[in-house]
Amino acid sequence: MRRFNTRARSPSLTRFRREFVSTLAFVLAAVPAFAAGLEVRVELADGAVEKGRLAGISAASVDLVGEGAATRVLPLDRVRTLARSDAGRDAGPVRVRVALTDGTVLGGDEFSWQGTTATLATSAGNIELPLGRVKSVEWRADGRAEWTGAVPEGTASDLVVIGKADGFEFVECAISAIGPDTVTVLLDEETIPVKRSKVIGLRWLRSDTGAALGRTMLDVVGGSLRADSVAWTDAGLVLDAADAERRAILPATALVGIDFAAGRTTRLVAVAPEQLEVEPFFGALGSIDGLSRYFAPRPVPAVERAKPALVIRPRTVAVWRIPSGGRRFRARLASTGGAEPAVVSISVDDRKVFEQVVSGEEAMPVDLDLAAGRRLGVTVEFVPPGALAGAVRLEEPVIEQ
Repeated sequence: MRRFNTRARSPSLTRFRREFVSTLAFVLAAVPAFAAGLEVRVELADGAVEKGRLAGISAASVDLVGEGAATRVLPLDRVRTLARSDAGRDAGPVRVRVALTDGTVLGGDEFSWQGTTATLATSAGNIELPLGRVKSVEWRADGRAEWTGAVPEGTASDLVVIGKADGFEFVECAISAIGPDTVTVLLDEETIPVKRSKVIGLRWLRSDTGAALGRTMLDVVGGSLRADSVAWTDAGLVLDAADAERRAILPATALVGIDFAAGRTTRLVAVAPEQLEVEPFFGALGSIDGLSRYFAPRPVPAVERAKPALVIRPRTVAVWRIPSGGRRFRARLASTGGAEPAVVSISVDDRKVFEQVVSGEEAMPVDLDLAAGRRLGVTVEFVPPGALAGAVRLEEPVIEQ
C-alpha cells in the first residue's frame, strides 16, 4: 500500500463569490412550477400547529400562505419542526451513497466532482455542495459496501477502493477529479486515470465535525444533512449561504422536513444526571456491584417502532441541570409492562409540576413549561409506597431551548 500526501490549494474569496452568484442565479432562474404548491405542517414551540403552502424560509421566519392568499409570518425562534404534508418524491433506487463530515448521509443516482463543487444527482434534481463536506462515496450502495468497516487505521491520505472478484483493495493516493468514466488520482507525483467501473468507493482524509456542524437538521429526498442557516423559495433551497466552504444548493422539491430545534435541544438519554438516588425494592440490592447498575436509569436505543428512552425503576430520584435558556421539557411516559404500576412525578427546582400513575404500555405525552428553572427532577416511586412495581420508559426526553 503506497502513501502520498498532498495539500489542496484554496481558491480565492473572489472566486468563491463568483461561483456562488453564478450558481444561485441558475437555481433562481429555473423555477419549477410544481414547487409552488408545497403544502407543509409547522409545529411551534408552544405545541400549536400551523398548516399552509410554504412561501419561504429565511433567517428570521417561516412564511406560509393559507386560505384567501393571506401570508402568515412565523418567527423562526418559535418554530420547532416543518414537514411536508404529502409524501414528497420517492428517492428511488440508491445507486450511490455519500457520507458527509457532519455524520449525515445522502443517497442518489450518481456522484461527480468538478472544481470545488460536488454534485449528487437525485430523483428530485441535483444537489450541489462543497467537496470539503464529503467524507466518502459508496457505489454499489445496496448493502454490499463491506469496505466501509475495513478502512485501515492511521491512513495519511485519501483512499480509492478498487472492487475485485474476491473483495476489494485500498489504494492510498490523492483524489483529484471524478468524471462519468474515470476517477483521476495523484500517486507518486503521477496523474493516473482509473476506470470508474473498477471503483466501488472513495474516502477522503477528513476530520469528523459531527453534530457541531449545523444546528438545524434537514430531511431531504434520499437522506439528510445539517446546516446553520436555511433559505427556501420555490426556486431552490440554499444552506449556509454566507459560508463558501459549507454552502449547499438543493432543488426546492428535495425538501422533506426540517428540525429547527435539533441544535437547541438537550437529550437526557445522552446526559448523566447531576444527582441520582436509587433505592430498589430490597434496598440492599442497590449496593451490590453489578446489580446497582441494573437498577440505575439506563438508556435504551430505538428498536423498530420504539423510541430511544430511559428505563427507570422505582425508587429512583434523578436530577438534571437545565441548560441556559431551557424553555420546555418534552417526553412520553409508558410502562415496560408485566408488573404493577409506578408513579412518576416531575419537579422544577423542587416544585412538583407533574404526577401520574403509569400502568399502560401506551405512551402518554409530557409537555412542561420550565419557567426559567435551574434543575429538573424525575422521581419514579412504588405504588403504594413500598409495594412491588415495574419500570417505566421515559421516551425521547428532551429539554428545548
